Amino acid sequence: MRIRLPELRSRGRRFVLGLSWGFLASGAVAIATSLGYFSGYQGKALDLYFWAQGRTRAPEIVLVAIDDVAFQRLNERQPLPREYLAGVIRGLRKSGARLIGLDVDLRRPTNPADDRALLAAIRGAPGDPAGPVVVARTLTVASDSAGEIRYRPMPLYEPLLEMASGFAEVPKDDDGFFRRIPLVVPLGDGQVLPSLSLRLLARLGGLDPAAFARTLAGPEPVDLSLPEWDEPRGTLRQASPLRFFRDDDWKINYIGPAGSLLTIGSDAVYQLGISDQEVARENPLRDRIVLVGATFAESRDAFPTPRGIMYGVEIHANILHTLLTRSQIQPVAWGASLLLQFILCLALSALFALLRPNRALIISLGTAALAAVGISAWPAAHGAYWFDLLTPILAIRLAASLHDAVERRRIRRSFHQYIGREVADRVYQDDPALAGQRRTVSILFTDLRDFTTMSETMAADQVAQQLNEYFPMMVEAVQRHRGIINDFIGDAVMAVYGAPLDNPDHALDAVRTARAMQVGLALLNTGWQTRGLHTLKMGIGIHTGLVFAGNVGSPNRMKYTVVGDAVNVAARVEGLNKELHTTLLITTDTYAAVKDYVEVKDCGELTVKGRHQAVKVYEVLALAEAATGSQRRRRWGRDGGSSWAVFRFWHRRAPTPPPKPESLSPS
Repeated sequence: MRIRLPELRSRGRRFVLGLSWGFLASGAVAIATSLGYFSGYQGKALDLYFWAQGRTRAPEIVLVAIDDVAFQRLNERQPLPREYLAGVIRGLRKSGARLIGLDVDLRRPTNPADDRALLAAIRGAPGDPAGPVVVARTLTVASDSAGEIRYRPMPLYEPLLEMASGFAEVPKDDDGFFRRIPLVVPLGDGQVLPSLSLRLLARLGGLDPAAFARTLAGPEPVDLSLPEWDEPRGTLRQASPLRFFRDDDWKINYIGPAGSLLTIGSDAVYQLGISDQEVARENPLRDRIVLVGATFAESRDAFPTPRGIMYGVEIHANILHTLLTRSQIQPVAWGASLLLQFILCLALSALFALLRPNRALIISLGTAALAAVGISAWPAAHGAYWFDLLTPILAIRLAASLHDAVERRRIRRSFHQYIGREVADRVYQDDPALAGQRRTVSILFTDLRDFTTMSETMAADQVAQQLNEYFPMMVEAVQRHRGIINDFIGDAVMAVYGAPLDNPDHALDAVRTARAMQVGLALLNTGWQTRGLHTLKMGIGIHTGLVFAGNVGSPNRMKYTVVGDAVNVAARVEGLNKELHTTLLITTDTYAAVKDYVEVKDCGELTVKGRHQAVKVYEVLALAEAATGSQRRRRWGRDGGSSWAVFRFWHRRAPTPPPKPESLSPS
């Protein structure tokens, strides 16, 4: 297909414009993202990452759930009986659990005997009050004298257990979801408290509690040597580096939806703890990290996560797995995201150069989404890196919107003299409407009677003044009835209805325009007469027929117009007004389309110049008042109200107000 030079220039202009807007949008989105404006949307995009990731195995962690069955057997007592918890701990230790995390409220003392029983079950070797058990602590938020946020841990019923404790609170995002965890929180006076999972990892690695506390409170970054789970080999490496900053938030890498971890009911473990029976060496708890927590409904310990609703103990298990495997979700460097945006902007610019904006936008958004998902799959599979899917799509959407707004404004600016805003918007959305095609339209010609002769006796400024009031009224009447001004020929106006876009009522719209023009000229004449200016008379001819409609012209100057015999007929019919002493004539083709809406006088068949076949014409006397209710409403909307609309238009421009339109009739 041969591309003309003007079209090539237009496409080049759209490409450069799209590229400019794309780069601008990419920079703006990158800055807004770095400032946190899209953090909520990024969280949802991160959720898609988890759902696409599938399920991961975590055989090193087992959950012991204090479920509804256990809670009912305990007569629904809260806080949970310490004697029961002691039996669970003894059962886990008998089963050979390597490490135990107790995510249960231990703040208030209860029955002294039960409290001592739990402490005895937890106690390890002399000097080690907690043995292989780490307990959860609750935090309250406070501020120091400088206004900095500080945390205060609630005391446990047994102070000795505080040396083997970690905070259990997980911060939630603005949408209420749990996606991240700080490894430590500041307590003030240079002290910090580790999370439950980090304390578990330190206990697993055999770190001395005092030395561990000094390292956490020491200079940054914090460097620790802690165990790491080798997933390919299924083994635990005792010493592996872990580096972080105290204000870091780790994104939790959830292994799967709720229920992905091996879960055992607490009653079964409790029975092991209170019996003298030996536990088989090969059992699902041996050499495992076990987290104990409440899952009964009354605990109200269930929260929304990217993988669905989970109980708090299962969230902590996912945090522990993230730390143990060093699989925290890390965003890819922002430069990589920006590079992808620039690449997509090139593609977007090419699409905008070749396609209409709506199609280009749909294709570019789809391409951006597929590219972002495809590109993010590789880093996700090689190191839990998260490629931000949102920013490229936002950048493309913003660039497309900017390009759309500029192009729409250009179209309106180019066409506003000829077509109304509504038609301009529809042309903008429907580019094929400007291509050459044959269609049936209605053509309106209007001409001022003897104006050329009259203008020879008038001052030039007077001619300009009257025409500058007359033509805007004509244009407004045409545009208000969905027509386009096709041409100005001296004092004549040619308007087209039914092109470039389909309009099944094009004939009726043309007649309504003619009536609005008649009323408008009557108003103008009244005003001109009061100002001592010449009054004008007009003739209008309307014909409906088949034409070629489209962009025509030279390579350097194109114009949308209509060509065909119907154009000649409309012009000649307008000229018959002078011969018949009428002001508004329509042909039989137009009359066939509007006969239910107009009152006419049959003027017979007449021969027009340039046509051998006679043309039957009618004089339009009025719009019919016998229309149905819906037709009457349409007539008021487009014609009945046109007199008042033209009056208001004229009143804005004329220095002397005319009389009310009710007292006027078309001339």
